[in-house]
Amino acid sequence: MKRIILFLTVFATTLFYAQDKIYVHTATAANISGHITYLDHPDLNGNPNANIVYKHVWNPDGNIYNGVYNDNIDGLWYNGSNWTIYNEDFSPMVEGAHFFVYIGSNNADFITHIADAASVGVTDAFTVIDDPDFNNDDPGPYAVMSNYWNPNSIYNPHNYGFFYDDLENRRNIYSEDLTPIPTDAAFKILKTGTDVVARTTAESSVANITENWFVIDHPALNGNPDAAFVFQHYWGVNGASSEEVIDKVLGAWYTGTNWAIYTEDQSDMPEGVAVDIIVADQEVLSVNDNELTNQVIMFPNPAKDVVNISTQNQISQIKIYNMLGQEVINVKGNSNSVQVNTSDLAAGNYIVKVESGNAVKTLKLTKQ
Repeated sequence: MKRIILFLTVFATTLFYAQDKIYVHTATAANISGHITYLDHPDLNGNPNANIVYKHVWNPDGNIYNGVYNDNIDGLWYNGSNWTIYNEDFSPMVEGAHFFVYIGSNNADFITHIADAASVGVTDAFTVIDDPDFNNDDPGPYAVMSNYWNPNSIYNPHNYGFFYDDLENRRNIYSEDLTPIPTDAAFKILKTGTDVVARTTAESSVANITENWFVIDHPALNGNPDAAFVFQHYWGVNGASSEEVIDKVLGAWYTGTNWAIYTEDQSDMPEGVAVDIIVADQEVLSVNDNELTNQVIMFPNPAKDVVNISTQNQISQIKIYNMLGQEVINVKGNSNSVQVNTSDLAAGNYIVKVESGNAVKTLKLTKQ
């Protein structure tokens, strides 16, 4: 039986799971050296050309108490054999700090931007991105960036955000403290992502702020502690209400019901902070047999008229949402396998939430 489950899980993964992935890296005594933590992933090791960005996360396991604050500006460095995350100010790496590490499969989704003299914007706190996917496109594609030591060996201890210059029609990176960006500083930038679970923008407001965090409301994330995503502050993306500078290290945390964005220094979250969010499948590098048997199998994917969904436990409900977050199908279940009629759905991508016992699994479905 174990071999059958393994085969079905691999088969379902081949059919469904997005090529891009996010895995959780935790800084431990075993992988920390001073201000550096060494990443260990088969797609990254020995691969200087890996497509990678990352963000802080408080509790990737969903335990609201399982986290440490990590108020450090950090960046990516490839040391010749391993990718690492390092603190820009040489302060010791925080043991127990967690990171969502996004690994992309499509080279076209990533660029390395250099803040050189030719790219200076309206002030030296701005650097202009010249890329066909960003140019003349307001707000443009969802995007996330990380500071990047290679290729110019430049330390860059600043928080950054995006904004769109509607006079020059170019996307800009700006330093949140509005001080000059170090000349030749580099950034890894993820543009949109390939076959990801969801993309959205969330904004802080009186209605969703609690002290140093604000709640994200999206069906791919709500009630889903296993979700994984990267994010980036985008000044002005939703208009005047989101024109807020925030010189803070930001992280993601699961509140017990929703995902949220929080400030690592625990200062109050201001209103009008808008972030782009890219949700991808979380990859667990090692699982035990019990975790394996809880995998949800969904096929065919892409689907035409029907999609079959099964799991080891009884399915209580299946909800399907379009990419605007609108529920389009709601099916009750009372068995381990449910067939859903998808013939009335328009072609495109959908989010599927499978409820089984106390667990909820979020998948991505493509309708042909």
